[in-house]
Amino acid sequence: MELSPPVKPPRGVKPVKETSGLLMSVIRTLSSSETNEQRDKEKSKLESEYKNCDKKLDELVSKHEVDLAKVMQQFASISQIVSDNRLKIAKVKENLQDCKRKLRCRRDELRNLWLEGLEYKYMLQLLEEIEKMSQVPDRLSNFMSHKQYLHATELLVEAVTLGKNTLEGVESLKELSRELEQKKEQLHLQLFTELKEHLFTRPAQRILALRRQESGRENFMINSPLQRSTELRLSRNRMTVRRNILESAQKLDNFNVVEDLTTTNPEENSYHFIVILIKCLALLDKLPFAVNRIKEEMQVFLLGIIQRTTQHIKDFAGLQTETDYKHALKELVQTLFEQFKEVAEAQTVFLRNIEVHNSQVNTYNIQFYWTQVQNVVEILLNEYLDVQNTSTESQVINNSDVNDLSSYFGRRKQPIKKKSLFKFDSSSSALTLSSSLKSTKNDKILVCKPHSNNILIVFIPFMCFIEDIEQVLGQNGPCQLHRFITQYVSEVYLKRKSDEIIEQIETAVRATDAWKATVLLDCTADYKPLLVSSVSVERCIREWKAVLQALPIYSERIAVYSCKALKEYKDTCFAAYSGIVQPHSEDRRICSAAWLKDEDISRFLKSLPNWVNLKAQQEYHARSERIRRPLRRDQRSEEESPEDVRKRNRREAEILASNLGEGGVTSSEILSDMALLKELAQLQESMEWFSVRMFQYTSEFRQEPTGLSPSKPDNDVEGIAPVSGAILQQLTSLAQEFDELANTCLLLLHLEVRVQCFHYLLAQTHLNRETHEPDPKVLELSRVLANVDEAVTSSLHPRKCKYIFEGLGHLIAKILISSAQYLQTIDEAGIQRMCRNIFALQQTLTNITMTRELALDHARHYFELFFLTPEEILNGIVEKGPEFSELEYMNAFQLLNRSQADRDLGSVNVHLERLSDILGEVGMTV
Repeated sequence: MELSPPVKPPRGVKPVKETSGLLMSVIRTLSSSETNEQRDKEKSKLESEYKNCDKKLDELVSKHEVDLAKVMQQFASISQIVSDNRLKIAKVKENLQDCKRKLRCRRDELRNLWLEGLEYKYMLQLLEEIEKMSQVPDRLSNFMSHKQYLHATELLVEAVTLGKNTLEGVESLKELSRELEQKKEQLHLQLFTELKEHLFTRPAQRILALRRQESGRENFMINSPLQRSTELRLSRNRMTVRRNILESAQKLDNFNVVEDLTTTNPEENSYHFIVILIKCLALLDKLPFAVNRIKEEMQVFLLGIIQRTTQHIKDFAGLQTETDYKHALKELVQTLFEQFKEVAEAQTVFLRNIEVHNSQVNTYNIQFYWTQVQNVVEILLNEYLDVQNTSTESQVINNSDVNDLSSYFGRRKQPIKKKSLFKFDSSSSALTLSSSLKSTKNDKILVCKPHSNNILIVFIPFMCFIEDIEQVLGQNGPCQLHRFITQYVSEVYLKRKSDEIIEQIETAVRATDAWKATVLLDCTADYKPLLVSSVSVERCIREWKAVLQALPIYSERIAVYSCKALKEYKDTCFAAYSGIVQPHSEDRRICSAAWLKDEDISRFLKSLPNWVNLKAQQEYHARSERIRRPLRRDQRSEEESPEDVRKRNRREAEILASNLGEGGVTSSEILSDMALLKELAQLQESMEWFSVRMFQYTSEFRQEPTGLSPSKPDNDVEGIAPVSGAILQQLTSLAQEFDELANTCLLLLHLEVRVQCFHYLLAQTHLNRETHEPDPKVLELSRVLANVDEAVTSSLHPRKCKYIFEGLGHLIAKILISSAQYLQTIDEAGIQRMCRNIFALQQTLTNITMTRELALDHARHYFELFFLTPEEILNGIVEKGPEFSELEYMNAFQLLNRSQADRDLGSVNVHLERLSDILGEVGMTV
């Protein structure tokens, strides 16, 4: 039926309230009316209203005729249904009354039948249970073969419970019950074995498979250094996988685990399988037993992981070279650390689900697991670092002072041998114990030989691992493993390494040929032999450099030990230098060495252009080597003219001539032994090479820390820890002292050659005027220069040889020209003799420097002036300009005057005055 919605009355108009008092009001009106006329009026009014009402009713009926018909039909059907149900209920009541009457008649019979039905039902139930018990062994075997342990455990627990309770009295099932009891005991042992497998063995195997897959080659080992970015990416991938697995495992924390019988591999999800095993053990009431066994034998399980992983790496690594063994050890520790982390994830799932299932089980926490890991890692370190033998050796070393030279050379006290009266070595118990110890020793599987240097390979990976452990444990101080490694490195390894290196240095420098034996490190022309002792010491410093790179956080201690070793070697080098330059007693000093002790002279020589140019070339060479660009030998920005070369060398020649030209040099003041000069050259080359290596080594301590650690990611732990400024200054000063010693040796060679020129050229000898050969001293000087060249060429770099001999022609020319003032007379034979001397020296220097010495041509031109008269010399100055200095012209005029038979002092003065006037007008340019 459709109903029209209510219509809201217009605002301000109150709806007419219909009340039941309307009829009563009409009745009172009719009864109170006095005349019929009023009653008729009221009656007509009512009739008209009834007509209107009927009219409206007819309209409504006609309008809703269909709905009314439908309602009437439904009402009629409902009324019929209610009537039928009343009849049926009445009939049921009658039947119930009839049944009640009949049941009262056979109550006892029905009770007996009901009891009999219960007995039959119980017998059927027993039969079903017996049938089920008979099927238990087959079903149990099926579940066990498919490793569906949850169903097997529930089936076995249910069967054992039936055998003990309901079917306890069944004689035929007693043997089956005992068999099931035995299977129950076997099942919990098998479950424990599976749990141990998935808590320790399977995680370790997963890591082995991952690392072998990541290696990208058939061999398991990664023989090339791992790129840090690759390690970080792989580590992040593993962490993502672990996080996903843990999230799926956390969904099982409510312990409503379900075992899927349709899966082909129940062990595919290892964490889900662990939860199933926990529930199985809980159903068997063996969960406390399993937890206690794992807690007691955890160290054994972890050692088993180490042994299996070691054997695996040893089988797949193909160990042949020393590098292979180092990579194998590094791969071993990195693999073990990944395995321990993977086992920790399994332990977390295991412990969390135990707490969820039964909080009353006396379990352990994850901190206990990491403590056990630290214990087994310490055992691993003890084996690979050979800690036991190292500690024994360190005790022996501490008992004797290594730095005491007297104890080194002194006779050592022999230990007293204690003789025992009898021994038990051949007894049966001793033989048994010895064989067991040998078998235990043989059972140890190591990827490399135990040695204390193995700490350099594993330190950085260990510090990364320690950082992870400390983060998990959440403790403020360092963990147990951190303390162990710190104590070993600082108290044992670094001290032992320092003693070893000092002993190696002492052995190298105390050898009989320590300052004579050489070795050629590079066969190229620019590299010369180096002292074997210097190379040995540099190799020792390289060992410290390797230690620094491997143990970056101990840079301060390494720098201190390096300073200690370098100071001893520096003192030895300076002593060796003193032994070369002072071969005799103190009263017989070497002129060149005595000069170099004067700081002013040394500073003067270093300020000369020759030295500055040499150092600039060395710096250019070093910079070219650093950037690996091709270097042209003795490359210069531009070629120098002869005039530039003369100006560069003139100042040095003048200074040396003014200091050595007057007094001369005796034979005791020069180094006449060429072997000493060669030793000095070798010392110079070695000290310069060694100082460069020391500057490079010092720069290692100035590197800024870099983040390398894969755990931060990358331990790194790994930037070199800052070193105090005082230690850095000591290292830098030591490197500078080695460089200064090299400079001193080179300056000494440079100066010694010039001192010997003064010694031979200024020596007064008796001349044989009949011979046409140069003077004996000149010939001896030529021989000495050739021998010096031979000695230094085989020991020094070409540019250093050039520095030694460059400018020597200017000095010889200066000495020869200055010697004119010491000659009493000169004649044509004397002039020719001086020209022969100059030619011989010029030929010798040309063979050495491979360039024509123009300065000696200048000296020869000077002595050719003595063929001329003073007037011819003065006219030549006016025409061509001055070629020599005023003092040199004055000495020439005076020598010409002394050489004349009739000496006239007045004519000399006239010539000198005219010379002064001419030079004043022309201007001195020489």
